[in-house]
Amino acid sequence: MKTLLKIIPVLLFLFISCQNKELDFKTAQNLIIKKYKYPSVIDFEVFCSDPIHARRMLDSGLEEKGLVKISKTREFKDREKPLIEFTALSKNFLFERTLEEKEYKIQKVKIGSKSFDKIIHITAETNDKRMAVAEYIVKYHMNEFGVLWPDLPAEKKEKAYFIFSDNGWQLIEKKDAELMILKKIIEK
Repeated sequence: MKTLLKIIPVLLFLFISCQNKELDFKTAQNLIIKKYKYPSVIDFEVFCSDPIHARRMLDSGLEEKGLVKISKTREFKDREKPLIEFTALSKNFLFERTLEEKEYKIQKVKIGSKSFDKIIHITAETNDKRMAVAEYIVKYHMNEFGVLWPDLPAEKKEKAYFIFSDNGWQLIEKKDAELMILKKIIEK
């Protein structure tokens, strides 16, 4: 029993010291997906009483597709009625509204989703390879309401910042990574 107690710390030390200090693609991918919860939904807030949003809906052709109904004229008695009403066809794209959203006539709409695609490359940021940056691609998949956000690209390059600690590789915020790199530069 005493020999076992002597062997366990040695094995534990060997296991910890043999851990891979170089960030691999699979570890980076798992940490990115976990942190940013890919795939995720992209939503857009529609202000149903806003004439600008009503014009955007008209110009985007959503009324012609039968997803919304837009009041083009409004009388004084209808001033509380929203300009934009969503039809039964758009039901699958609508989020549940809070009391505040109902009061201000706001409807969140699912315009698409974004998903992790692949890691392009990983670079070590420090000589000891304890900090790394992974550049990866996020793909955007738009639905019928995606026309409400016309400048959204089909794919986008993103960066994730990692640090190696006692618990293995961890994803950190960009500002934290920049501070750590600056600290290392100052120490030299």
